[in-house]
Amino acid sequence: MTHSVSGRAVVKFVEEIDAAARGDLTTRLAEAGLAPRVGFDLGELGLVPERLLPAAVITLFDDLAAVGAHQLARVTQTARDWLVAAAAPGFVEVEIDVTGQTVRVWASDPDRATETVGKFLSGGLAAGPLTWHGDRWDVAPTPTTGRPAGPPPRVLALDTDWFSAKGGLSTFNRSLCAALARAGADVVCVVLEPSPEEIAHAREVGVTLVAAPAATTGGLRDALARRPRLAGGWAPDLVIGHGRITGGHARVQVEDHFPAAARAHIVHTWSDHIEWQRGDRPDSGAIAERRWKEDIELARTATRAFGVGPLLHDLLSRDLSGYPDAPAPGRIDPGFDLDDETPRVPPLWQQRQVMLSGRLDDWSVKGLDLAARAVGAAVELLSLGGTEPELVLRGVPPDDHGRVRELVLEWAGRRTLQVTPRAYSTSADDLRADLRRACLALMPSRAEAFGLVGREAIVAGTPLLVSAKSGLGRLLHEVLTPQDAALTVLPVEDDESTDTRRWAFETARILRDPAGAFALAERIRRAMAARVTSAAAAASVLDTLA
Repeated sequence: MTHSVSGRAVVKFVEEIDAAARGDLTTRLAEAGLAPRVGFDLGELGLVPERLLPAAVITLFDDLAAVGAHQLARVTQTARDWLVAAAAPGFVEVEIDVTGQTVRVWASDPDRATETVGKFLSGGLAAGPLTWHGDRWDVAPTPTTGRPAGPPPRVLALDTDWFSAKGGLSTFNRSLCAALARAGADVVCVVLEPSPEEIAHAREVGVTLVAAPAATTGGLRDALARRPRLAGGWAPDLVIGHGRITGGHARVQVEDHFPAAARAHIVHTWSDHIEWQRGDRPDSGAIAERRWKEDIELARTATRAFGVGPLLHDLLSRDLSGYPDAPAPGRIDPGFDLDDETPRVPPLWQQRQVMLSGRLDDWSVKGLDLAARAVGAAVELLSLGGTEPELVLRGVPPDDHGRVRELVLEWAGRRTLQVTPRAYSTSADDLRADLRRACLALMPSRAEAFGLVGREAIVAGTPLLVSAKSGLGRLLHEVLTPQDAALTVLPVEDDESTDTRRWAFETARILRDPAGAFALAERIRRAMAARVTSAAAAASVLDTLA
């Protein structure tokens, strides 16, 4: 799509930018080949204080192909030069109106600007990504993968289920398999007992789903170690195993059946972190040590190991450093690809829903008690004088709804609070619908290696508060501006009074002004979608074959 008029742009400023500085930027943009006009002031965007707003937003009314890398380079350089000259705090956002993409240009951090713009322009644009050379942006060659050219790589992934019957691991595997297929790989996934619906869904995303041969000895999961029935002598170049769940079976597949294949081991949990939060186990330390040792053994003997997100990658790097022969681990960040470009708006109904989702039989790990206390205290802060919020719990064990509801009401300290338990669902549509109804998603985990539920909330455009003890929290701090990260990622200190006050205040802040919260959520999901993609995750895994 191209436009008959090129170079059109609207510039919007915060109120504090004076007339001289405004005129300076519009003059600079005109000299860069644009025809800028000044729009309305940005004003106050809900919950974000004006001191944290962009100094200006430049909206380009051409799509990415029409604007081109060189034009975008000129605009971003102009924006940065203006920030430096005006000594304006913060950043400028450069929007491509048709594509909805946003590039942030920072006055004080050209390296961060380089990374942002480079990732934004990579992935199919002929001009390639941009590189900052200290005084200018320039087009750089698109980096190539280390994987040699040739026929499509054949990838065999092992999991217990295709749909998420047992939690986030299958969600991750399903997304990764689909991304590998989109990257051109020939992907087969072996699961225990696939349903016709699972087979059909896998086929829709380019993946062949195969049932594991029945196990003759051992447990049901041991079937994953048997050689799968693959048509036409199909043999993998790469076998993927997930943690302790299927990592051992992947090792057997390579050692016993496909010795020419590489093996990728993906670490999903940190046992030393999570087991101690399960207070009903007197042997938590022994369990944690055994499980982490098993993961490390599978990781160090793999062709390459991967940690999901920054937290696990750091831990894996640390613990594999004790084995000089172990390859350096890679890192896979689950992609934040958008399946709906439409910006979210706050729900119209009066009763605002707060959602907590996950395997809530692990309530201490997931911070269910903290969520309940925070929502109960937030009601006091809101002084709504009307309908109180509803706390929706997705992931309650089927026969435990009543007991969990009573516990939540006790923690909340408000018998009038509406608490709605919902059973765990394998349906992605159920979770998506939950998130689209909610005004806020909470993830106050005391231990969370990554946090796929929080990722799904971000992709859905639902305002989110997430624990700083999660891998997702660390990733948000890496990608977002410090200001946006501070409004989304909250500490969990295991001090009941401190944690309750902090999470209650932020919950009340969002429920009091949902319009501002949804504006922030939209900015966050756009930033994450631009910076963290499933294509990058697939490329990291395929580089195992280099």
